[in-house]
Amino acid sequence: MDDFDIGKVKEIGASGKAWMGYNSRNIADLLFEELEHAENSIQISSFSIGNDTDVLNRFFELLEKKLKDTTFEISMIVNNDGKKNSHNSFAQNKINELKHNYPEQFFAEFFNQTKIGNLHKTLHAKIIVIDGTTALVGSANLSKGALEASYEIMLKVTGTVAIDLSQMLHKLLNDIGKKIA
Repeated sequence: MDDFDIGKVKEIGASGKAWMGYNSRNIADLLFEELEHAENSIQISSFSIGNDTDVLNRFFELLEKKLKDTTFEISMIVNNDGKKNSHNSFAQNKINELKHNYPEQFFAEFFNQTKIGNLHKTLHAKIIVIDGTTALVGSANLSKGALEASYEIMLKVTGTVAIDLSQMLHKLLNDIGKKIA
């Protein structure tokens, strides 16, 4: 059978005491290290964003620090379940503040959950793409619980798969803006 190679898993981030080790590292450390190393862009897809905690304040402060460079771009897509379960007023205010302060660099859309028959169409993907070449993919939402307590996994991947994920996020952001997603 031929090898199927669309990228490489470079690191595993994990949270949850029993998952430490096994060639993994602390999920929050992996996330923040990769965000810090971003040079041009960050693309984010998250089902939910947590409350006003030290972790989330650090996250939004880091995004704002990156946006001080006028050539840096950040796009963010967050699920919107209509009940404020996927994003709360803290997250909403932070996102709106960044949109207002950096309108040419920060692009955010909320994916409106809709019902199709008896199923709900949601954005459940948790993906962060750094500079279009490195992706963090896993189960963790952007919350203190996910990054510090729950059993979550985050894979750092590179190669064609990261480029494809970047293009997928870009298309979804555009389709949401056109109201065709």
